Amino acid sequence: MATVLSPFVSTKETTNYARLCRLLVDVGSQVLRYTFDKIHPPSNLYTVLGSTSVHYTTLQSLYKGRKKVLNPTQWGKLYPTHSPVSSATFDITLLTVLLRNICGLSPPATGWDSLPPAANISIADDIARVKYYRNTVYGHASQASVDEISFSAYWQEIREALVRLGGAHFRADIDNLEHDCMDPDIEEHYRELMKQWKKDDDSIKDKLEGIEDSLEKMRHNFKAFEDTTEKIEIEIREMKEKLSSLTTTAEKSRDEGRIKDTVKETLMRMENEMKEMKEKLGFLMASAEECRDQGIFDPTELINGIRQLYNTREGWLSPFPWCEEFQFFLCNIFTRLKMVRRKKARGEVTDMLVDMSSILDPYEECSAPRTVLIEGEPGMGKTTLCKKYVYDWATRKQEPQSCGLTAFKAVLFLKCRDIHSDVWEAVEDQLLPRDIDEEVKQQFFQFTRENQSSILLILDGLDELPSGKLPMFSELIEGRVLPRCHIVATARQEAGKEVRKYCDTLLEIEGFTQIHVDEFVIKYFKDRPGLATKLLERMRRETNLTEMAANPLNTALLCLLCEEFDGTLPENRAQLYLDIIECVLRRYRKKKGQSKTNTAETNLYKPQLDRLGLVALNGLLNDKLDFDESELGNNAKDLTAFGFLSMQPGGSKLRPKVHYAFLHKSFQECFAAFFICSQIQSKEITPEDLVSDERYFGKLKQVLLFSCGILAMQCDEHVVALVNSLTNQVNKHEGDGTKVVLEAMNECKSEKDFPIHLAKCFGSGLNLTNLDLSENSIGNAGASSIAEAIKVNKTLTNLNLPGNDISDAGATSIAEAIKVNKTLTKLNLSRNHITFAGATSFAEAIKVNKTLTNLNLSGYQTTDAGATSIAEAIEVNNTLTNLNSPGNEMSDAGATSIAEAIKVNKTLTNLNLSYFRITYAGATSIAEAIIVNKTLTNLDLYCNDISDDGAASIAEAIKVNKTLTNLNLSGNRIADDGATSIAEAIKVNKTLTNLKLSYNHITYAGATSIAEAIKVNKTLTNLYLSYNQIGDAGAASFAEAIKVNKTLTNLYLSNNQISDTGATSIAEAIQVNKTLTNLNLPGNDISDAGANSIAEAIKVNKTLTNLNLSGYQITDAVLHLFLRQSNSSRLTNVNLSGNDNSDASVKSIGEDNQSQQLSDQVGFGSQ
Repeated sequence: MATVLSPFVSTKETTNYARLCRLLVDVGSQVLRYTFDKIHPPSNLYTVLGSTSVHYTTLQSLYKGRKKVLNPTQWGKLYPTHSPVSSATFDITLLTVLLRNICGLSPPATGWDSLPPAANISIADDIARVKYYRNTVYGHASQASVDEISFSAYWQEIREALVRLGGAHFRADIDNLEHDCMDPDIEEHYRELMKQWKKDDDSIKDKLEGIEDSLEKMRHNFKAFEDTTEKIEIEIREMKEKLSSLTTTAEKSRDEGRIKDTVKETLMRMENEMKEMKEKLGFLMASAEECRDQGIFDPTELINGIRQLYNTREGWLSPFPWCEEFQFFLCNIFTRLKMVRRKKARGEVTDMLVDMSSILDPYEECSAPRTVLIEGEPGMGKTTLCKKYVYDWATRKQEPQSCGLTAFKAVLFLKCRDIHSDVWEAVEDQLLPRDIDEEVKQQFFQFTRENQSSILLILDGLDELPSGKLPMFSELIEGRVLPRCHIVATARQEAGKEVRKYCDTLLEIEGFTQIHVDEFVIKYFKDRPGLATKLLERMRRETNLTEMAANPLNTALLCLLCEEFDGTLPENRAQLYLDIIECVLRRYRKKKGQSKTNTAETNLYKPQLDRLGLVALNGLLNDKLDFDESELGNNAKDLTAFGFLSMQPGGSKLRPKVHYAFLHKSFQECFAAFFICSQIQSKEITPEDLVSDERYFGKLKQVLLFSCGILAMQCDEHVVALVNSLTNQVNKHEGDGTKVVLEAMNECKSEKDFPIHLAKCFGSGLNLTNLDLSENSIGNAGASSIAEAIKVNKTLTNLNLPGNDISDAGATSIAEAIKVNKTLTKLNLSRNHITFAGATSFAEAIKVNKTLTNLNLSGYQTTDAGATSIAEAIEVNNTLTNLNSPGNEMSDAGATSIAEAIKVNKTLTNLNLSYFRITYAGATSIAEAIIVNKTLTNLDLYCNDISDDGAASIAEAIKVNKTLTNLNLSGNRIADDGATSIAEAIKVNKTLTNLKLSYNHITYAGATSIAEAIKVNKTLTNLYLSYNQIGDAGAASFAEAIKVNKTLTNLYLSNNQISDTGATSIAEAIQVNKTLTNLNLPGNDISDAGANSIAEAIKVNKTLTNLNLSGYQITDAVLHLFLRQSNSSRLTNVNLSGNDNSDASVKSIGEDNQSQQLSDQVGFGSQ
């Protein structure tokens, strides 16, 4: 029989204790959050916590270290999956950890756990002081009471510390709390919160102390190691001194007998030691022999052989055999590449940099990566990276902070272009000795199978696998073969996308940054620094060279040409490769003793090059990267001597005949393009014939780009025809392939204005109305081509360009274009790199544009000056209805400028000012504007800092505004006073239908005010209050409200500290409510009891269609109940994901139902 607890009796002393708990928990958390926000402002919090921040490593060590200080819930608040990070969600324990670890605060002189002297009033001292009084007050927890004298003393000390931390405006709130009435339930609530805070803090303290103890032990062990080392050094010195003394004595002494005795003793000791060594050696040899007799395989000899192979074969770079002096020791020339992570979900490139040594390290999306895919454009250095990786393993070089490369027993580096069978035959063909015994080979393969977790397999160039082999190696990466083996694969993106879904880690090599280029060039010209300076100065002056040098292979070629032609460099990549071909042919003629000629070498040897191009094209079309000598026909003698081909060794067991291959796939693509251009010139094929093959938009894209560049140097007419044909394909496929066309036009830089002419040809021929180039990284060059295209285009109405690495130069080009464009109505340029200059260009453009209605410039790093330019423009613009303004650096001054503009603007209906730094002053300006504005229907102020005062100003405005229907004030540090102001406003407002107040500081008091308001409001249909702290009391208030409200259809109360009590109140309400269709309650503290109440309620509710109760610990019994009840309700979607039910439980639940429809209705499992 259950025991019935006696009701808690409230007295003056227990109320004192509860008030102190409330002061420390409520106001303490607000003050600590305010302190944290001052150090790391909300607008900058994402950057502060980002993976490239100096604080990320600290936080990871607190989360993933041996002593886990941060728990998964707190980590989820720091790095939320489906919402922006906000300090509003941080509890007081998390805030304390962050203040101590990532805010640059020096620990108090007396430590974090002691009361600082009264004279010490730094931020850190006051944080420690709050904690000390928390512990002192909690000392009264057993009686839950504090006498009047102690109460007054504690209150004063705590108040002064909090006011110093948070500012004078907290004093009035604290004084009000001192005499505020508290009912027994509220007292109990704060006593529990205080208890939980103390419990969490003690747990973290223990863990931090444990970490400190571990560090101290490490320091002690290191000191002991130093002492031992010192003793050994002393003993060695003493032994040397004795030996020296003995030698001196021997030389001086005439006592031959004594000398003989000493020598005799030494010889005997040496004989004994040698005897012991022989015995040990004999034992080891016998053990090895015994292992062989017993059939135990020792792979050491084979693995050492592989190490030696890497040491000699991979330690040198010789990318261009025709140039004997162009050969480098890998460690001398290797320059680190910029490598970034891709998100697994959509393959999006992030800004998280990854070092070569950490590619197998755990990270947020995977705690134990087994498979890694490294993608990159041609020539980006994928193979060089692999060579450096295996060379470091072979020489046992351990990179700093490495994932443990040297820990692998074997690293098997396979070049995909040389694979002609399965992985085992590839290992034999590329790595094992030619004369290896069959039995030893099979034993090594078995050793590999038995030690998979200690084996690293590197597959270089998945895109170069022979035709039909990719599925076999996809199974290897997927884990169907060698499932525990670590795998690192490299590929171009077109091949990489086929295996991305199987890989734990996705990386992309973005090539050289400017720093990397400088480093490489300086290393290359270390003996001729003047030439290095000359080349780098030209690269900085000429944008096209800078763009080309991002590709490491191009950088190497530029260095070679700079040396060959003393600083004369090409305009584009096609010209670069043709210059290299000229250089090679010139060297060939010189070696043969032939005289110089004024005719271009490519014309002299055109028949041979056409033949080589035909072989190259056939190989690419048939996924074949090598060929035998017979395919070169009558030109074999010249072609094999030029230096463009490398001979594949003829000793291969799998390929006994001599084979040739191109030095790099980029050269094969260039020669294939040379052949195609010859065919177009001779009219054997037309541009239309070429681009009708969709492979030129995919795996043969590089051939197409080379073709455009080569044709541009030969005949403008053919290039125009090619661009027109490409445009027809873009029209046919509704925009797909546009990026390829932009890249192709960018290759045509034979004359300064020619790319502009081609862009206009593209624009004139484009007959689409919608063009979406989102996340395509077209850059400024692509943006300039698009700009020229839309100047002449007559059909395009919607242009999407978000996430394209466009900066001010590209933005200005587009802005100039929309001054003359007559059709475009929607333009999206969000998430680019546009600053004040770009924003100003758009401001000037929309002053004269007459058609644009939607402009999205969000996510820019612009300032108040940029916002002022936009404001001046919308004062005179008469067509724009939707504006997402640039932000991040804009504050109240910029907001005020925009506010003044919308006072006179007559067309704008949607204004988005989210993610700015707007405070009370800016909010007041906006409020004044919407009092007089007659057109605005949507106002988004998400993630600013308007606080209660700003909310009050907005509230006064919407009391009289007659047009606004959607208002977003989420993430604005609005507390109960601000919520109450908004509540009073919606009692009288007659137009607002959608109100968002999530990610604020609203508790039950503010929630109760809003609940009272929606009892009388007749228009609001959507209310968002997620990520506040309304608790059960607030939930009860809303429950009472929705019993009588007749309009609300969507209510969001996730992450609000609602427990079973609050859930039961809401359940009672939805039994009688007749309008609510969507109820969202995830992330609260609801268990079986609360869920059971809601399950019973939906049996009688006739309107609810969507219910979200994800993330709770609900048992199978309640899940069964939900399924049974939902069968008789109108629910179409019940989200119960994130519960701990096993697969077996879900299966049994599904079997209990008569209808498969119910299994489809209810979502189970973890998310």
